[in-house]
Amino acid sequence: MTKLKTVLRSSLFTLAAAGVGLSAQTDKAHAYDMDCKVILCIAGGFPASCSDAYAYMIKRITRFPSPLPPFGFCAMSDGSEYKAHDVNYSFVHQGPESFECPEGKKLNYRREESDSGNVSEYGFCYSHSTWERDGWGSDSNYRLVFHNRSAAKRINFKLNIVIEPGTNYEYRSPLFHINYHTGYVSQRPL
Repeated sequence: MTKLKTVLRSSLFTLAAAGVGLSAQTDKAHAYDMDCKVILCIAGGFPASCSDAYAYMIKRITRFPSPLPPFGFCAMSDGSEYKAHDVNYSFVHQGPESFECPEGKKLNYRREESDSGNVSEYGFCYSHSTWERDGWGSDSNYRLVFHNRSAAKRINFKLNIVIEPGTNYEYRSPLFHINYHTGYVSQRPL
């Protein structure tokens, strides 16, 4: 009976170890698949079917304390790494480039620093501005009025990809502006 228990324990241990190894390989394959999906989804502008790839990419670039590139290793069917792509990305922390307005509108950006060193940034979009008279006679002043104001979108990450660079099959994605806190994504032609 003891020998049977030992054999069963040994067999269960072997199966458990194989299962862990298989699970690790499955997780690794899933990560490769997601990395490849991110490449394709970036090129396609993150359509609705790419929400999982988008979430995976955001998790990578917001990793604390050190973010990772938007994706890692993408395995081809023969197991080699797919390298026929160039990814350009940057984090946007402050300044007017961290705000975006819809096409046809301009950005009004303001940065204020307090005596204690705290920095506040504000931005809004507008279609045009005019100087309007404020007051009468010698008390009259002019003030700048912004028309058709709307909120500016905050962005914190820019990304574009070139697939098969330098070949007849080259594809350049638009420049994506992303706010990984809110999920906002927009595209601008390069």
